[in-house]
Amino acid sequence: MSKAGIAPFGTWHSPITPQMIAQQSALKDDVLVDPQSSTLYHIEIRPEEGGRNAVVESEAGSDLFGRSWSARTRVHEYGGASAVIFGGNLIFSDVNDGQVYVQDSQGNEDPQRITSNPAHRFADFTAHPIHRHLVVCILEDHTHDVAAEVVTTLVVINTRTGDTETLLSGADFYSYPRFNEDGTFLTWCQWNHPDMPWDGSQLFLSGVHVVDDRIILAPDVLPTTRLGGEPGNVSAVQPTWLNARTIIISSDVSGYQNPWIAEIQQTAGTEFSVIARPLFSTPVNQDFVDSPWYLGTANIAVLDQSTLLFSASKDGRHQFYVVGMDGSTKEIECPYVHITRLKRVSEHQVAFLGTKDDKPQALIKCSFDAHFAPTYSVIGPDSIHVKLSSTDLSTLISLPRPMTLEVSHPLASGNDKPNSRYVHILFFPPLNPAYIGPKEAKPPAIVNVHGGPTLIEWRGLKMVKQFFTSRGWAWIDVNYGGSSNYGRQYAQQLKGNWGLTDVEDCAYAVKELSSHKHGLIDPERVVIRGGSAGGFVTLCSLCQPKPELRVFAAGTSSYGVSDLERLSEITHKYQSWYVQSLLGGTYEQKAEVYLARSPLYHVQNIKVPVLILQGSADLIVPPSQAEAIVEAIRKQCGDVEYHVFEGEAHGWRQAKTIETALETEYAFYRRVLKLDGDSR
Repeated sequence: MSKAGIAPFGTWHSPITPQMIAQQSALKDDVLVDPQSSTLYHIEIRPEEGGRNAVVESEAGSDLFGRSWSARTRVHEYGGASAVIFGGNLIFSDVNDGQVYVQDSQGNEDPQRITSNPAHRFADFTAHPIHRHLVVCILEDHTHDVAAEVVTTLVVINTRTGDTETLLSGADFYSYPRFNEDGTFLTWCQWNHPDMPWDGSQLFLSGVHVVDDRIILAPDVLPTTRLGGEPGNVSAVQPTWLNARTIIISSDVSGYQNPWIAEIQQTAGTEFSVIARPLFSTPVNQDFVDSPWYLGTANIAVLDQSTLLFSASKDGRHQFYVVGMDGSTKEIECPYVHITRLKRVSEHQVAFLGTKDDKPQALIKCSFDAHFAPTYSVIGPDSIHVKLSSTDLSTLISLPRPMTLEVSHPLASGNDKPNSRYVHILFFPPLNPAYIGPKEAKPPAIVNVHGGPTLIEWRGLKMVKQFFTSRGWAWIDVNYGGSSNYGRQYAQQLKGNWGLTDVEDCAYAVKELSSHKHGLIDPERVVIRGGSAGGFVTLCSLCQPKPELRVFAAGTSSYGVSDLERLSEITHKYQSWYVQSLLGGTYEQKAEVYLARSPLYHVQNIKVPVLILQGSADLIVPPSQAEAIVEAIRKQCGDVEYHVFEGEAHGWRQAKTIETALETEYAFYRRVLKLDGDSR
């Protein structure tokens, strides 16, 4: 083994390149299981094919359709749940025209379009288990394409005739339509403005009939019944049928998302009633399902008629629990720290997308024995195929250190009296076996801010982080107050405090980690980066008037918000009331807050270089947000770089963009921090 050389932090050579990351950034987006055959499929994002979503038969590794189609939806703009496979038929939304297509899952012929209205978007499909050609799904109608006039309904599509008929209307949003196994009952979630689904999604159940090739609600069997959730106060999500008369749901009425069980009981003749109760006798202070940001989020799988599997959150990672109908729980050994799209394959067998701390995302099948001991197997190749002729990549992987910091800072309300609270972070130290830093030196650091703003940065290998840590940088993921999956109270901290709590938590994380107590980073060489809401936090952090919050030497905002008033005027339906919740009211009610929190109006405080990256086709945070702050900074003679990526929307999907964006960002930091050495 060769001896490590001494070189300044931030200048180390690394074989992890932007080109490698771009070429090998294919991620799986969803897991699909045909419940009749137990055949496993997945949706794969392919940057090298323009970022399209391919549907793949997982075991065979074969695509179901060609490059002309992409299984993605723009419902809620963020999408999710773009396809379903039932009885050998694939039903999916194609992002190119927004329409629904049907195809034989053997891929014997091209997909056939069955809808035609260009103003319609579809998602979250569920086929009737008996009458398979009748499919219930979300319809988002953009005939009048302004947020206040977009109409969302649950509809029935007859895949034989192409006819579409409204099943449910009146709520602002719907999700999770799910039939029981004999097609006599249907569950769904719905919520209304001003809530987001994690605020007050309600879960309903109704009897259904199939009459004259139509699905209709059947109040004579069971009137529409609320199983859980309360506007503004309680979120109920992820209905999962245990059997024809029993439903498992999740509710955060206790302050954490815990499982509930709802049982349909026959009362008289053909009439039924429902009794719902928590599965745990005492609430557990863990979220057993994820925040429902994206359609199709799935954390529950039925192992057998008395046993469930949950991928719960714990300390910034996922953890498997087997849960019995008596409320008993058993923690299952699991090497995968980030688990998404958990689906039942067959009895005692599940599939999911799993990421380890030191291994990239892969499609995983897990089988349980009689004692629920798991056996994990990777289906197909990993999402990132690393081909390094002379380097063992595993020696370059920096593992995260989850940390909960107690920090004291002013209350977000503006009270200058310090208070103590906790902030969750993931710290990745610099690591490269070929180098060590100079004695007594501390590494430069990147503070990474997730989007949402109420999402979470999970553990799990992401090569962009290793790109920097293998070059001698520290990397810090800040799950500030307001991040999801730490309980409802933690997630609610951002209400009214967007641009305050998150900004303060990022700054104080830097102060804690650079303090004598920790001594992990160089406080003079810390940069901040983020996309979307993370870009907003980046810009807010750079234009802070308070000296104690000016801790960053530079920042990169990717498709970040700069003008909150303008954002509230043009944002899409799904988030059209979200800004009001985050800022405590409408612009008319809180104009001073909107102006005080908008980076655009405080560029005179920006004293460090800024990099702005933007997609030309972004409809969530349009280019006008970037253009406005770039112009304002230039008028102040500030140091700002601006790059627009043609055809990209809210996030990078094309290989060339992924490569160029990372190259640009890294070159920017090297210039700003005047890093010595040829760190490639």
